[in-house]
Amino acid sequence: MPDTILSSAYKQVANSLRQQILSGEVAPGERLPTERDLCEQFAASRITVRRALQILADEMLIQRRHGSGTFVSPTPSRQIPLLNTDFIGSISAHAPDMQRQLDSWEWRAATIDIASLLNIDSEDRVLFARRIDLLADTPVAYDEVYLIEKLANRLDKNDLGELRFLERWQKVQDLRIDYLTQSIEAISTEPAHRKYLGVKKNQPLLKEIDVFFLESSVACGVFFSYYRSDLFRLTSTIRVKPTNAGQVS
Repeated sequence: MPDTILSSAYKQVANSLRQQILSGEVAPGERLPTERDLCEQFAASRITVRRALQILADEMLIQRRHGSGTFVSPTPSRQIPLLNTDFIGSISAHAPDMQRQLDSWEWRAATIDIASLLNIDSEDRVLFARRIDLLADTPVAYDEVYLIEKLANRLDKNDLGELRFLERWQKVQDLRIDYLTQSIEAISTEPAHRKYLGVKKNQPLLKEIDVFFLESSVACGVFFSYYRSDLFRLTSTIRVKPTNAGQVS
């Protein structure tokens, strides 16, 4: 089976099971049908069903117990894992129906803080954009983007509203991003967060700051992203290299 077809199939199975769980059609703590039964129910292969179940396990909606089967979590609440901070890859697997809305964009003078992050002079022009990400028309995350003028002068509002913006940015501007620096912290909501995400006062958020660099180590843009902590969680896989003594460090 081609990869694109397989990918579509397991996402469809995951979406169907997710809807059953979140709607209460399948009750908390209830055991799901066996993999064989799910294969028959969805007319899908076992590998497709297993991938779908892994998606739901990653979202904390089900628990897979060796020798006992697969059960709906006692308190199922969907959490989208941002695996290794790969937003697009994670969204593709766990929220393919996510949409991005461009809230505003304009050319403005860089503040002292933004100028420092981008290593430019204060008052140099940057392209600013605020984008809101939605699931079922509900805001779940938003970001504020600042791009150096000469590296963003061909972009328009359609480009800025792309969910796969990094790909579009590099193509339109004919540049290549080499690496980024990143910091992540938990913060309490402020009025702006409540405005764009509709969250309650003092509800915690995940804040991510990414500074992107070209191959020449020249900073090209900074992104401030805010995620609802009730819907997102950060997960990472870190490979540990053995030392010369055969121990891990």
